[in-house]
Amino acid sequence: MTMDRIELTVPFRLAGVEAPIPYFVAIVFVFLTYFTLQGNKVPALPLVNGKKFPEISNGRTKKHFALNASEVIQHGIEAQKGSPFRAIADVGEVVLLPPEFANEIRNDNRFSFVKHVRESFHGHLPGFVGFDEGSRDSMLLRSVSQKQLTHQLAKVTEPLSDETSTALQELLTDNLEWHTVALKSTILQLVARISSKVFLGDQLCRNQKWLDISVGYTTNVFAAAEELRLWPRPLRNIVHWFLPRCRVARKQVKEARNIVQPLVESRNRENAERLAAGKEPVLYNDAIQWCEDNAKGSDFDAPIMQLMMSVVAIHTTTDLLCQVMLDLAEHHSIVEPLRNEVRTILQEGGWKKTSLYNMKLLDSVVKESQRLKPITIASMRRVTTEEVRLSNGLVLPPGTKTAVLANRMWDPSVHENPLEWDGYRFFNMRQLPGKEQVSQLVSTSADHLGFGHGQHACPGRFFAANEVKIALCHLLIKYDWRLAQGAKPNVRRYGFSLSADPLIQVQLSRRKEDIEA
Repeated sequence: MTMDRIELTVPFRLAGVEAPIPYFVAIVFVFLTYFTLQGNKVPALPLVNGKKFPEISNGRTKKHFALNASEVIQHGIEAQKGSPFRAIADVGEVVLLPPEFANEIRNDNRFSFVKHVRESFHGHLPGFVGFDEGSRDSMLLRSVSQKQLTHQLAKVTEPLSDETSTALQELLTDNLEWHTVALKSTILQLVARISSKVFLGDQLCRNQKWLDISVGYTTNVFAAAEELRLWPRPLRNIVHWFLPRCRVARKQVKEARNIVQPLVESRNRENAERLAAGKEPVLYNDAIQWCEDNAKGSDFDAPIMQLMMSVVAIHTTTDLLCQVMLDLAEHHSIVEPLRNEVRTILQEGGWKKTSLYNMKLLDSVVKESQRLKPITIASMRRVTTEEVRLSNGLVLPPGTKTAVLANRMWDPSVHENPLEWDGYRFFNMRQLPGKEQVSQLVSTSADHLGFGHGQHACPGRFFAANEVKIALCHLLIKYDWRLAQGAKPNVRRYGFSLSADPLIQVQLSRRKEDIEA
């Protein structure tokens, strides 16, 4: 779908109306008004890309940014010598702030994460309802992620390990011979399965229909949002009805409701009967129960909550786990030291949250993969809710889209040999005075924006970190893997997003493990 040629699927001639001209004039007026109002939000800042004469829309520029964002941003960084600048992104005009502004705005409520998500992921449209950030359901989701999901890590570590072991045996088999698998699709299934163990409990975590929906929706909805962003905002409320990916998203939401709602209703009936009989209600240790507890009797959309928890967990965790596996396949010398660490700690402490914390080399390896290939080249995406004057005197009007550049992650003044993968980088940093905390995977800073920073840093990062580590422990102990012959990983780049190669294949073989994992 391109912006160079827009084919309207709705005819101008309406029933009972002979002349289509008034409707044509009205549409032209809407377009001209929209493009006129697209004026520069912050004209004091240089624009590093933009439309060319005689273009009246940013359609071509948006598409160019979507496919070449890294080059556009690097040009801006070099041209502006570390000062803020503007760019026309696939989401519209964005003010890109250097990393030193991360601490300044991290807890500033005038920079709204809610407005960013609503506008970028179309939360007001059917099929995208889970992205209606700021709604009661979204605030409940954030609360559950920050509180119960993090506080329950000690209790869910061993169940997650058990589910990982079972899932890997089914997905990767016990084949001692080298065999080829599609990495991304396999890890998607693994992460969906172990995440659902915590989110939905034993009743649905192995339900294939639910796993297919959670994986399919995660893959589809981000692509649908990207496609819809290339259309002018006034048309999106109409166009989404006709775009294939948007139609699929609406269908997937309906199917998710059909799977989760009966479970919720069954639990409610069971507990109502128990209370009527004078018995205590059954309390489950899963996200459905946590949402119920946090809602305190208020209504909430349980199926949408589950779908969005799956989306957030699967999207971030799958990408990070795939990237670590690819990096280890290309830096095999560190694999045996990792195995030794995992082996020693599990033999001493078993599957505990503290055991995962003590795997400091594993933590360093994961953080290094996230540093070199995060999921975005610009983090802390926000929209200003009122006029803001920054410390450098720059004034941002209300409605300004902003993002903080993540380029310190590859800055030679911050990291030695920043473009080289070094699994020991944060392990060594952790030994330095004052660096023990900031060098850990779940820590955020202006130097490492892999999980964002400030009050809207990823609230589920502690759970995601433990999921990745548990999966890697099992993989390291039980499997050898390497890139398939002739395969070379390529990062998928689209707009601000960076994704581990979705098509790469790896070869695996089952090892004879020397400890029980």
